[in-house]
Amino acid sequence: MNGTARTLGGVVEHILARLNEGGVRHLDETGLRVAGKLHWLHSISDLAFTHYRISAKRGAVPSFLTGGTIVHDHWKSYYAHMSGVDAHALCGAHHLRELKAIEEIEKEPWACAMSVLLNSANQLKCAAQGRGETELPTSVHHGILTKYMAILTESLAFHERQDPLARRTGARGRKARRPGHNLLVRLRDYRDDVLRFLTDFTVPFTNNQAERDLRMMKLRMKISGTFRTLEGAQIFADIRSVISTVRKHGGNILETLTLSPQQIIARL
Repeated sequence: MNGTARTLGGVVEHILARLNEGGVRHLDETGLRVAGKLHWLHSISDLAFTHYRISAKRGAVPSFLTGGTIVHDHWKSYYAHMSGVDAHALCGAHHLRELKAIEEIEKEPWACAMSVLLNSANQLKCAAQGRGETELPTSVHHGILTKYMAILTESLAFHERQDPLARRTGARGRKARRPGHNLLVRLRDYRDDVLRFLTDFTVPFTNNQAERDLRMMKLRMKISGTFRTLEGAQIFADIRSVISTVRKHGGNILETLTLSPQQIIARL
């Protein structure tokens, strides 16, 4: 495998360069064990290319990316260290899961109303795309935004009226918020990123692309467990970057891996 990885080096660099050309890129990360210690597998992907990178730190996000939009799950390091991109978009599927938990566990009815609104907004966008449209009518978009802000305003006021949560003994700093309050603040402060899928039809509602591209890597880790060395982990990540990209281009993986780097790059 080491020999194959060495010959693929130029291909991996080509993949990364293509992903840095702008457009919509999906980002995600997952933990893995390398030499008995926790490391992180970071992924960058779109419909045509996939790149995997191993790091000892979860916060070592791909700050080298520039231009375009990145879709992610609101990991704060993406905001702190990726100033070179044009825009962020937050995964709607993650918001829906959080809203469902707040509805069922915290019994807060606003969560159901927000879920219905986000799902309806996505359905309206998909219907518009199906008709060949590239944006929602102004009146429709304004109506969604008005309902969104009304839910936030009423629900934030509800939380502000609640008694503060008890502090842990000796705790300092900001008062602790309830889960629903935290999510409301995020939906308010990052409203444009939450609703990016409505203002830019090239941006999907979810970050499912990244989750699909990480699924095989997670399965490998579940079956085989830890990597012995960081070098071995990165070699595996490089090979999987090429395999995933070739598959997206509809190529024969075994045949492609027998080609020279220049021949592979020509097919991508």
